[in-house]
Amino acid sequence: MDVVAALGSFMIQSNCFVLDSNLRVKIVFRGPFAWQIRENSIGSSMAVSDFKHESNISAFADLFHKVYFDGDNENLPNRLVEDAIQLIGRCRVKDLKSRPTMENVVKEMETWNLT
Repeated sequence: MDVVAALGSFMIQSNCFVLDSNLRVKIVFRGPFAWQIRENSIGSSMAVSDFKHESNISAFADLFHKVYFDGDNENLPNRLVEDAIQLIGRCRVKDLKSRPTMENVVKEMETWNLT
């Protein structure tokens, strides 16, 4: 198994990362994480055809939460923790149309002061 990162019990394998035509990294949800997202949706009133970009933002929020908070985060600045929690919350709101787009998520994260 080719593991790129291990965060607590959550492992990200190299085959989860692909490049698009602009050579940007994309995350492909595979394995147990993808299964978990599908299983969590079973109790939902949404049909499979209803899963669009807005519902994928929730999957991104789940992944971001695992990566950001399931590992050693004692050195994270408090302002970053609060920014991340707020962003994750907005990505998980019930009303799909109220969720940010991935473009908005990236723009917001680019404004975070990481120093």
